[in-house]
Order: sequence, then structure tokens, then C-alpha cells
Amino acid sequence: MPARSGNVELVSPKISIVIPCYNEEGNVRQTLRAIAQLYRERSAEVEIIAVNDGSRDGTWKAISEVSQEIPNLVGINLIDNFGQSAAYQAGIDASRGRYVLFTSADLETDPKHLLTVEKHLDEGYDFVNTNRVNRWAKPSDDEREKKSLKNLKSQLANWLISKVSGATCKDRGSGTKGLVATVAKQIRFYTEMHRFIPDYVHMYTQRSLEFDVEFQDRQFGTSAYLGQNRSLKVLLDIITLGFMLNFAKKPFKSSPGRLLGISGFLLFALGGLGLAYLLALKMSGHSIGDRPLLVISVLFIIIGFQAVVLGIVGELLMRIYFESSGRKTYLVRETLSGERR
Repeated sequence: MPARSGNVELVSPKISIVIPCYNEEGNVRQTLRAIAQLYRERSAEVEIIAVNDGSRDGTWKAISEVSQEIPNLVGINLIDNFGQSAAYQAGIDASRGRYVLFTSADLETDPKHLLTVEKHLDEGYDFVNTNRVNRWAKPSDDEREKKSLKNLKSQLANWLISKVSGATCKDRGSGTKGLVATVAKQIRFYTEMHRFIPDYVHMYTQRSLEFDVEFQDRQFGTSAYLGQNRSLKVLLDIITLGFMLNFAKKPFKSSPGRLLGISGFLLFALGGLGLAYLLALKMSGHSIGDRPLLVISVLFIIIGFQAVVLGIVGELLMRIYFESSGRKTYLVRETLSGERR
């Protein structure tokens, strides 16, 4: 619904399109104009948010110039290069739309696919992803082996991530995707966790869809990922992803108190049984000082006690996290309010 500020009526847009930009001076003008042209009949329903992630070239100048001709363009200039995840987060924080769509500034995916993303969100999906097909369709002979190895590593990483998160996705690196704002506002991105958007979304909803789009080479500049060896980074991020999905979301599944409490109680009980057995042997006249079971039993009791205490601390931290951040342990899709009598 429209909101009023003084005498000015502020209308929330239906769609917020977030475009992270880093050293895209040659592409960003064309990208922004293409998106504006795509939605020219519905400009009041759409806001375009271009986030300049500390570019070293004239990207921000280009965004500033185009903003003079596109009234629904919002420019955000980050003070330094914080990474793509931070750019995504800045765009989400500034968004006001019911849907949050993402696309890259390099035109490797045609902006027209944003309309298809919106259409599927209108159909009831909470997350829509795109799969770039025919990437490097005709590599040169000296690039063929390199591309093949990169493709294999990408497929292996996707398989491993899918096993960890349970989300099936062919192309986690595609820049064109969209999700409902309810979910977008719940996710917080750190380091390079933007590549795991499908997996974080899967934590809250399974209403997702992926469709194929044609890949096209960028016209200007080079990819920020070109030449980077990200294997170790991705592996470490997968470990972090596993932790976040299986522990940080415990309000939706279980709790640290239960998880560590049960395991701690079992260890404490095993240690207690071991000591009870040794006590019975001692009372029968046997020597127990040189038995490994004595050390193991005492160790189990200590570890069990520590696990229970750690579970309690985990419960306190979980409550502090949600209460201080204002986040909820649930998400509401829609609300109906009938007449009260």
C-alpha cells in the first residue's frame, strides 16, 4: 500500500533489481539503459539499484550520468571494494520491492530474462535461478584443456554443495536470479557467500525453479574471477555453509541445548557406568589404578559436563542473536485478517 511522507505519496515498487558493479565502466551504461528500456512501460513498479563496489575505473561516474536519464535508478557507491557479497547485501538492504531480482553488469545474460524470473515469482515460486548454457561453446585448442578442467571442478563443487545443503542447482554462479523479499531480507551475506544463495534459500523454502538462458561473452573489460584459483576458498566456504545450515538454523530444526545436551548426557552416563563398574571391582579387592577404563570414564564425565554447559551457552547465544538483530525464527508468507466481532 502507498505510504505518505508529508504531502508526498511514496509508492513501494513491485520489483527491486540489484546490479553489483566492479570495474564495469564499459558495460554498466548499456546494462542500465537496457533494463530501463525493458521496464519503460512499468517504471513506477520497478526500482533499479546499481551498487558500485569500490571500482577503480569510471563505473560510478557512468552510474551517476545514467541516473540523470533514468528516474527510478538508485545508485549506491561503496567506500571501498568489499566484495560481491557485500554489494548484494547493500542492494538488498536498500530494496523496497516485493521481489528482489539480481543481474550482473557485464551483459553475459540478456536482461530480458528478468521478465521470465518475475513471471515465475508471480506463479508462486520463492526463488528463481538461471542456468547459463553454452558457456565457452567454442574454446580454442590451447584453452580446451583448461576449460575442461574448470568445468570438472565446477561440477564437483556443485555436487558437493548440493550434498551439504540439499538444494539441487546447476549454476550457482549465474548473475541473474530472483527471490521474494521476505526471504531476501532474512538472509545475511558475508565474505563470498553470495554463490550459495540457492542453498541459503533452501533453508527456508523449497519453492524454487531454475531455467536455462543463453550465455553471451562480455563486450568490454574482463571478469573479476578470471585467473583466480578459488578451489581452496570454495572448499572452506562449503565447510562454513555446512555449519550455518546445520547449526545456525537450529531454531527451525532443533536447538544447541538439545543437541549438545543429549550427547553430553550420554557421555556423562557412559562415564558414570564405567566408574560404577570400577567401584564394584575395587570393593571386590581388585586393583583399578592401572586400568585404562578409569581414565576413559573420568574423561567422558568431564567432556559430558562440558557439552551440557556448552549447549546452555549456545541457547543463550542463539537468543541473543535473534533478539539483538531483530530477526524472527519464522517467515510469514501472507496474512488474512477477518472482521472481529
